[in-house]
Amino acid sequence: MESYSALASRSSRFLAFLVDGFISFLAIFAISLISGIAKFSTYFDPNRVNDFDMGSSTISIICVIIFYILIPTYVWKGQTIGKRWLKIAVIKTDDQEVNLITMFIREIIALLGYIKIPFLYYIVGFVALADPFFIFSATRRTLHDRMAKTKVIDV
Repeated sequence: MESYSALASRSSRFLAFLVDGFISFLAIFAISLISGIAKFSTYFDPNRVNDFDMGSSTISIICVIIFYILIPTYVWKGQTIGKRWLKIAVIKTDDQEVNLITMFIREIIALLGYIKIPFLYYIVGFVALADPFFIFSATRRTLHDRMAKTKVIDV
């Protein structure tokens, strides 16, 4: 792979984050809405078992994995919809394309702030709050970029 030198701007990374967040919100909202309608219908039939709560959580997790890990790894080579729209991409620090393990590590660390882990709540919360501030370093690499050994570039 060719060498890249132009790091993505902080503003383009932030806008891509907002676009991806909005798309994720819409998908999870739709899943929750469908689940809520299905759950509401079970109130009128007491003999019907409601498995939609666990099912909607599972579907939401699968959507997040597809959107943030599988598509950027296999379809758009380091790009989510927001990154593609803003013409930026994630690559490894050695300028190689990201692989599944790299994207998994990067996104799990980035999403830690949204996961409620009781015994690690304050540590995870602090990491989630500190992560975006790392973008103000000279290398513009957030904490999850550093831990996954990635960087975001202009394409």
